[in-house]
Amino acid sequence: METMEIESGTDSSDSSVPLLNETSEMEFEINNKSALRKNYDQIKLDVPWVETQSIVSSEPSMIDDINNDVERELTFYKQALEATIEGRKKLMTSGIPFSRPDDYFAEMVKSDEHMSRIRRKLIDEEQGIKASEEARRQRELKKFERKGVEDTAVDDDFEIALDEAAAEDNNNRPKKLQKTGRNKKRVMKKRFAKSNTAESSGNIPIFDTKNIKKGLKNSNDSNSNPRLSKKKIIKSRPGKARRQKERKNKK
Repeated sequence: METMEIESGTDSSDSSVPLLNETSEMEFEINNKSALRKNYDQIKLDVPWVETQSIVSSEPSMIDDINNDVERELTFYKQALEATIEGRKKLMTSGIPFSRPDDYFAEMVKSDEHMSRIRRKLIDEEQGIKASEEARRQRELKKFERKGVEDTAVDDDFEIALDEAAAEDNNNRPKKLQKTGRNKKRVMKKRFAKSNTAESSGNIPIFDTKNIKKGLKNSNDSNSNPRLSKKKIIKSRPGKARRQKERKNKK
């Protein structure tokens, strides 16, 4: 990396020194490979590869469109696959085992005593939940039973009130007249009050000869005897639309 040294005796007004408010035309190289390699050699540790297990990709990553997720993920996958194959070869060359044997038994992080306490706690929580649900169900049943008893009592009271009202109505109702003795004539008279008799059948004023003669005399006058008039005047009821119109006019 290039550096610029300023002597202490140099005047600040020298044109070779850029001021803060002036744009510097000097361009610095960002990816200075020679300087980076030099610094890397200085800080590098001389240790075996097993200690670092770092692998550099053989080909640089060239992604045309960094916003393309598929292309980017495919590049990462290729790098990881290459590093895995190369690292496996180096581990096998070094004689370092990295595969788990078939009879491998991994000890649990938590002891059996700790797991038994957790199991007991879970069982207690489950039993507590079941007990609370059962208690809630019993409360609901008691509530419905109490409501049913109250409804039954109300129904019984209502039926009693109906029976009492019916009894009062029966007491206030007049007794039916018996068809015996003096009441028999009254019952028969009331029963056949609207039946025809010989007298009522013969008493028909429309067939009286006097009325017929009088009707023939005044046959031109329809209002004198409506029954003898040839044409009856029937006032028809207006239609629905007309009735609604009349109601609106009245309002």
